[in-house]
Amino acid sequence: MKRKVVCVGILVFWGLVVCTILSVRIEEQMTIQAVKAEAKEEKIEPGYSRLTIPADALIQDENGTHLYYAETGDGWEEGNRVVERDPYAYSVEGDSIILPDSMNLTSYIQYASKPVEVGELILWCRTYPEGEDCYLVLDPGEPDQSREGWETASVTEEREGALLVSLNGKQPFLESQARSELGFSGESRVYSLGDVRKFFGTFPLLAGMAALLIMTVILWAHSLRLTRNLRENRTLLTVNVILGGSMLWLFRCLADQVQLPSSLLPAENILEFGHYAEEFGAIFHELEGFAAAAANETLRALPVSLALSGAVILAGIVLVFVLIIFEKRIVSRVSEVISAGMIHFRQNI
Repeated sequence: MKRKVVCVGILVFWGLVVCTILSVRIEEQMTIQAVKAEAKEEKIEPGYSRLTIPADALIQDENGTHLYYAETGDGWEEGNRVVERDPYAYSVEGDSIILPDSMNLTSYIQYASKPVEVGELILWCRTYPEGEDCYLVLDPGEPDQSREGWETASVTEEREGALLVSLNGKQPFLESQARSELGFSGESRVYSLGDVRKFFGTFPLLAGMAALLIMTVILWAHSLRLTRNLRENRTLLTVNVILGGSMLWLFRCLADQVQLPSSLLPAENILEFGHYAEEFGAIFHELEGFAAAAANETLRALPVSLALSGAVILAGIVLVFVLIIFEKRIVSRVSEVISAGMIHFRQNI
């Protein structure tokens, strides 16, 4: 009975460690990425100046227009936390927001990967061109092609209500930034096909993590059976503990490698499957009407990733059963080799 309690306790502890690893990584993945608005100082007259930031730092939602900045929190709310600027503390002139000079040290949010709310944690980032990408734009309206973004962008293919734009894409991709730099309407949706393929590319890693969890549970069940004859199976149980720890370490390594594109994640719950169904349903529906190579490559990415993920899980399950079947024989053989080596060593002393 005590042996079973110990085994169950080990399983519970393992589960807590796994949940901790997942919760930390999920929090990191769900943290909003934001770009700072670049403030410019304008001298109005001697002894008086004002600050301006781009007007696209204003965020509109069903509750009105907002200007957000970040303050460093402390205690349970450490990190960069979102704060809303009082609307009476600034004014808008043309394409600029006018701020008092006293606000020159404030970091304003110009673009964000997801809708922001007061008190939320954000991670400042800088976007850089990272090679050729293709944007799928839904309901683009009449884009303002005088914007700076069109210097490296061109329309690859167009159909009613949607178009593909090839350009030197920035990473991390922020939809609000892409919409602003290319002059699309505020109601448009912009998707990075590079991000879509990157999202599908994480499936084999996630499958590897799932396979390791399944393998560990199977190995635990096998070890529970071995405890019936503890003396005879002590070496096998020790080996299983080492294997279980190794698989947990590998699980952590794979979790660290998973980088889900923030532009495709839900606003609150990473397991909001309805969000993924809606987003990818809309993307695939539109891509099927395009003949461009980028569209076809993206459509092929999902079945390839799913097939590879299934193969990873199947290989993991087969591997753990093969290991269990031949474990005793392998351990015995290794013990014989070690014993023979020790005898040979003593004879040569």
